[in-house]
Amino acid sequence: MTAQPSATPPAVVTEVVTATVTNPPAPEALVKVDHRLGYGALKLGMTLEEARAAGLTDLTWNSPGDGACVADDEVAISKKHGVVRITLPVDARTSTGIGVGSTYAKVKDAYQAASEYNSGWSAPVGDKAFYLFIGSSELKHFADTDKVTLIKMGSVDADCVTHLL
Repeated sequence: MTAQPSATPPAVVTEVVTATVTNPPAPEALVKVDHRLGYGALKLGMTLEEARAAGLTDLTWNSPGDGACVADDEVAISKKHGVVRITLPVDARTSTGIGVGSTYAKVKDAYQAASEYNSGWSAPVGDKAFYLFIGSSELKHFADTDKVTLIKMGSVDADCVTHLL
């Protein structure tokens, strides 16, 4: 004889647990978002100590610099203003898609307020920062077809000597 299937479905047990939470963390304390401009985890204004703690640089105040700032190829950090220059990696792109190899025509299209300066083109990013789209050091003037060879993000509050930026 074969067993007949049961017409009654198995019982489902649901349990509700209620807990009282005293002094829950504020929502902003759960996820801390750094809204400063920057590249990846490295942000303009970040102190040397913050950058070191995050593993973003091995610079110290004894590193090469002018006394007010220390720098290497990737970053310049001011004692007064924190990170004041970030050199973007060669494969990086700005939020508008500009990267190393982009033409100056594309820079001008993407950044309407861009202007030429002695090493390429500069474009404001908000009120406190700018991009430097650097070109070939052999050129004195940059044509629309010339290409960006390096991109730096800088702070308008920089107090470092020019060679650090």
